[in-house]
Amino acid sequence: MSSSNDSAEHVRVRAAESRIEFAVAGAFTILIAGTLAYVHLLLADIMPPARLWTWTGLFIAAIVAMVLVPLAVLVRRPDDAEIMAIWSPAGKVVAILFDVAVAASVWLLLPYASEPLRLLMVVFYAACVSGQVISTAESLGTITFGVVSIFGSAAFFFMMAPGPYSAGLAVFLVAFGALMIGVAATLKVAIRSAIAARLSAEAISGDLAAALAAATEARQAKTRFIAAATHDLRQPLQAAALFFNRIAARQSATGDATVVNARLAFAEAAALLDQLLEHLRLDGGMIRPEVRSTPLDTIIPRVCTEVAEIAAVSEFRIAQASSSLVVSADPALLMRIIRNLLHNAMRHSRGSRILVGGRRRGGQVRIYVVDDGRGVSNAMAATLFEEVKPDSADPVGQSGVGLGLPSSRRMAELMGGSVGLDPAWRHGAAFYCELPLVQTDSSDQPHISS
Repeated sequence: MSSSNDSAEHVRVRAAESRIEFAVAGAFTILIAGTLAYVHLLLADIMPPARLWTWTGLFIAAIVAMVLVPLAVLVRRPDDAEIMAIWSPAGKVVAILFDVAVAASVWLLLPYASEPLRLLMVVFYAACVSGQVISTAESLGTITFGVVSIFGSAAFFFMMAPGPYSAGLAVFLVAFGALMIGVAATLKVAIRSAIAARLSAEAISGDLAAALAAATEARQAKTRFIAAATHDLRQPLQAAALFFNRIAARQSATGDATVVNARLAFAEAAALLDQLLEHLRLDGGMIRPEVRSTPLDTIIPRVCTEVAEIAAVSEFRIAQASSSLVVSADPALLMRIIRNLLHNAMRHSRGSRILVGGRRRGGQVRIYVVDDGRGVSNAMAATLFEEVKPDSADPVGQSGVGLGLPSSRRMAELMGGSVGLDPAWRHGAAFYCELPLVQTDSSDQPHISS
């Protein structure tokens, strides 16, 4: 299995190399075609036309092949197997045809060229081999053939031809040819490594995308399931609370401590289910806030009225600081946040009074929920907004799953706000929800002393 995978990976890398080489060869052909026309014009007046046109025709055939093969690959868009079976071998044949055409110029053109023109032709040969190294680096055999046929022919010609630069040019061509083969070998390793790394990254990216999609779908399915279960559980819980209240009323025991504690337990269970549902909806991205101008004097009294029964059972007195401040918020989400902060105070503060009110802070408004309880320790403050807080982190008994505060912070962030604990408060705990202020003609600032 491993051998099969390695073979498939090798085919992918080689096919990717060939595609790159065809693209580079197409651009290289434009330069070579221009050089061919220039060389033909330089030699047109100093050598027999038949010999010149023989070489030019051979070169034109090589250039046409160099254009047609990359163009066919571009149009057909073959898969990796077809690239390796047909087009990569065809590219090597074209490269050999090109090398033969260039090498032929040594014997057909150089005997008629002057010394300066021969030096110019050496530059032409160096450009041809360099371009081939760049465009066909993956095929060392083809490049070696080109170096030997072109530079070998030119070096042999200069060794046989008299001239002040002949020996030096021959040595240069041999040394430059060896250098080009070494460069080609280095490029081959670098290009192949780069392609393999890119293909591996693409495969990993695809796997990660698939895994992320699967995880997202699984999370959403879990969220839908638990949300449905939470909804189903709330109905029998509400029915049980209703039946219990009827029984307690018939027995005239509404003030009995057992009845009070039972009602508190029902209220706490309902609140916990609400917080769990909120958390799941936030986690599943199901909450989309509808932010608008929201007066606090329509929100705070309503929430306080809703929690009044729980406050009475818990022996808390809730005071409201009247306010005409207007915030930019989703009213439903803001009510949930304030409700969560109130439940948190009644559940954990061990106090007896809670104050709810808004206070302007520059372009923001902080809606405070302040209690007169035991406060929050520094150790506990660091973990208040974590979704799960271990019992050991709570030295004074403020343990719990901790869904209300984290969910409140996430809901506030959806509206461009925040939820936090005011560290400056020393007489209990002061939690707040901070939201953007909406400017109105007049606004008051209730006094909340610390």
